Amino acid sequence: MLDRLGEWLFAAEEDARAQARGLEVRRGPRGTRTYRDPRWDTVHACSSCGGHGLSLTDGAACPACAGTGVVRSTPAAAVPVADGRKGART
Repeated sequence: MLDRLGEWLFAAEEDARAQARGLEVRRGPRGTRTYRDPRWDTVHACSSCGGHGLSLTDGAACPACAGTGVVRSTPAAAVPVADGRKGART
């Protein structure tokens, strides 16, 4: 009965639409949903600056991450999305 109520509250077509856009949909207790973009798996803290965005030696912007503190193991544009498009613009 809780599953049916969850389907009513969170329409199954919304889940299908999210999955078509490449999102992972997880059903939780009491009809809750968690939507997650798997492209976040490609984002990591920069090992050169420890994720701070600044060079450890002179405090300038880290050249390895251009001062952002994060790097991608795979460019987002190369990560396929379920509907055949490529990842988000970066």
